[in-house]
Amino acid sequence: MTENVFNYKKSDYEKPLLFLGEKQGLFDTINHHYPRIWGLYKTQKSLDWDENEFDYSSCNADFKKASRSTYDMMIKTLAWQWEADSVASRAIAPVLAPFITSSELWAAWQRISDNEVIHAATYSEIVRNSFDDPSTIIEEIMKVSEAHARLGRVVKAFDDGYTASHKYALGELPNDQETYNAIFMMVIALFCMERIQFMASFAVTFAICDTGMFQPIGKSIQKIAQDELEIHAELDRAVLENELTTARGQIAFAQKRADIEQLIGEVVDSELTWIEYLFSEGRELVGMNAERLAAWTLYCAKDVYNTLGLQTEKYQFPKTNPLKFMEKWLNISKTQASPQEQDIAAYKVGVMRRNDEGVMFDDVF
Repeated sequence: MTENVFNYKKSDYEKPLLFLGEKQGLFDTINHHYPRIWGLYKTQKSLDWDENEFDYSSCNADFKKASRSTYDMMIKTLAWQWEADSVASRAIAPVLAPFITSSELWAAWQRISDNEVIHAATYSEIVRNSFDDPSTIIEEIMKVSEAHARLGRVVKAFDDGYTASHKYALGELPNDQETYNAIFMMVIALFCMERIQFMASFAVTFAICDTGMFQPIGKSIQKIAQDELEIHAELDRAVLENELTTARGQIAFAQKRADIEQLIGEVVDSELTWIEYLFSEGRELVGMNAERLAAWTLYCAKDVYNTLGLQTEKYQFPKTNPLKFMEKWLNISKTQASPQEQDIAAYKVGVMRRNDEGVMFDDVF
């Protein structure tokens, strides 16, 4: 058995590196070196849910009666969300696996990859249940070239990570700073997608749902937004903040700083370009316009810049949240409905425990 499968010679159980340390042996929960990462893994487990929990049948009628503007905006937004989560479901744990040398980080990212499958499946189920002929909608979605371009910069970083990952696994890349830099850039790209792009996209979905239409879609995507904001983006942040305390992380940041600033800027610019396109061709959305959505995007981007300690004069970042209605959508407890009103999305699993083992009951049934 090679050390790629199980490392019998592993000697760094007391303090393994997140990336490019000694290859993994025993899955270790005795030593907790990254409690923040382990906590996020546990929270993601507690938030487990299923793509079939919501009844989308009413959305079929909503799409048929929606204005052309609302229909187009919902379709174009779903197109990007479905595409992005399809990428994420295949490009996190599988691509990063050869580099990961921490039990805690492996547990977290493989769980998040599974969660991204639920997200992608949710968008697929939305389309399957909301249209008389879903196959024509797939064709329509795949024609939205602007959505593909919007994801372009992040996909390039993932593609670079994919190439480095496979070469490293095959022994064709050394365990050196250049290989580490490829990992570092991929994590930053992932952070940008989950903290900036997904949040901008959710704002359009929730603005449409605030009109009273597409409520099952709103509730399911609210679950997705909770996962992305509270778990996925926070894991990216935890990884980056940890790596920036290491020698390799600091070298990567110094060597790749210009590329990092360019990557974030390209992601933000692609979002602003997308917003212009979304509100072009006569499309309108009640309670939302291009300026407000752009401000929200910059508000989300500010968090990425602050996390990395970067400053830029390119953008004017809002000091406060420009879309107050997002607060109720991003805090599920604020919109919890009664079971009679709609499908319930606010819950956690695994909160019931038995304490009656060995107890004899007198009841006769």
